Amino acid sequence: MFFPHTGAKPVAQGAGLQDKEWFAGVCERKTAEETVLRINKDGTFLVRYSSSQNDRQPFTLVVLYRQSVYNIPVRFLEDSQQYALGKEGKKTEELFSSLQEMISHHMKNPILLIDRKSQAKHSTLLSRPVRP
Repeated sequence: MFFPHTGAKPVAQGAGLQDKEWFAGVCERKTAEETVLRINKDGTFLVRYSSSQNDRQPFTLVVLYRQSVYNIPVRFLEDSQQYALGKEGKKTEELFSSLQEMISHHMKNPILLIDRKSQAKHSTLLSRPVRP
């Protein structure tokens, strides 16, 4: 199956996002983490292009909760043309037709955060959009 719009996907998928107060675009992980830590309020977040810059994971959602920064992969599912959060292989996952829809949803519905080291589960609303 061929999708003609897949050429420069990370840039193409970022089209129309530049005016969003939460979209950081090309932003180093360290800069993104420092930005949310500076605000120091749970639910502070931004979206940046993923460091890996590949078609299947074009963005990373950066969220602050209890002084910990979570870098959550945002995956693009080619088959359904939808976005999903986190790593592949979960039994159930929420799918969104756009990045904007995903962010709006998690501003009203808590997002699940899993601590990489302890596997502790937390949840928070995306409440404070920031840019570096």
